[in-house]
Amino acid sequence: MKGKYSGRHMTIYGYVLPGAVGLANWAARTENVSEKAKQRLRALDWLKKHKGNVSLAARHYGITRETVIVWRNKFKEKGIMGLNDKSHRPKNIRRPTTDWSAVSEIVGTRTLYPAWSKYKIKKMLERKGIFVSSSTVGRVLKRKGLINKKISKKRSKAAKHPRKRFPRGFKIANPGDMVQMDTKHLTLIGGRRIYQFTAIDVLTKRRVLKYYPSLSSENGADFLEHCLARFPFSARNIQTDNGPEFLKYFERLCLMKGLPHYFIETRQPKQNTYVENSHGSDDKEFYGQGNIGCSLKTMQEKLDKWEYVWNCIRPHQALNYLTPEEYLNKWQTSRLPTRDTIILQA
Repeated sequence: MKGKYSGRHMTIYGYVLPGAVGLANWAARTENVSEKAKQRLRALDWLKKHKGNVSLAARHYGITRETVIVWRNKFKEKGIMGLNDKSHRPKNIRRPTTDWSAVSEIVGTRTLYPAWSKYKIKKMLERKGIFVSSSTVGRVLKRKGLINKKISKKRSKAAKHPRKRFPRGFKIANPGDMVQMDTKHLTLIGGRRIYQFTAIDVLTKRRVLKYYPSLSSENGADFLEHCLARFPFSARNIQTDNGPEFLKYFERLCLMKGLPHYFIETRQPKQNTYVENSHGSDDKEFYGQGNIGCSLKTMQEKLDKWEYVWNCIRPHQALNYLTPEEYLNKWQTSRLPTRDTIILQA
């Protein structure tokens, strides 16, 4: 039956919706109709009032023509219930595929050693010739109710504890206001791997470079001491990534020296952009020119020369083609205007 708006009826695509003054009131009294379905029904009613002009309805509601057409077709096919969202539950749910014998060994080992982690249990199973991932062990323990929720929650909070980040709009107006540090691995002739520790002053672009055989926090602390002695100004803030070389002994030394230590967010190297960019220059201008040796001592001698070239010979576009040494001297004698202030974006 077709009809028009009246005090008690409303026409939607040739159907009369009885017993309601308006569409919203009628839909509100209809069982199992979601809010989204009611909104879609209003859009279809508007479409009907405007002679089925799909483009006009799409512009009016800020949606695509395809969306309007889908709603219209669903309503024609199933009525108002066709406008409800379908379940997003996957049709094919993954079922546990872990072998029952492995499950039995996991449960038995956890029962015998209730405080052991999934990583230890995985290792124990490997000794018996059962090879499963630590994630599989964790899932089995969860299914069997063998996870201590208090301990798990405590570890989770510790893992997610945010490390200190510099304040939004952090201003750098003086040499040493922010020194960024990072490391870079290098494979020598013969296959030995060493690590370049790099520190760069954000304002002057002056760098300190040194090689170490490993990424230990002891080496990180030693490098920090080396930087404090090498920079011709006082470092007041340090920023690093979350690598192990910048934890434990490194952090302990920062506390002893009264140096705020800021971390970048995980997997966000662009937040350490100045030191990252300098490593790109190392690749092109130093290592790319054949400066690869076979011993740590030889490489350190080459790196010391490169550090001098960077600081005292190489013109830097970011410094208006001054060297870091020239820029620092100019800053110390004339105190550069505030336009050279750098604001770090959090």
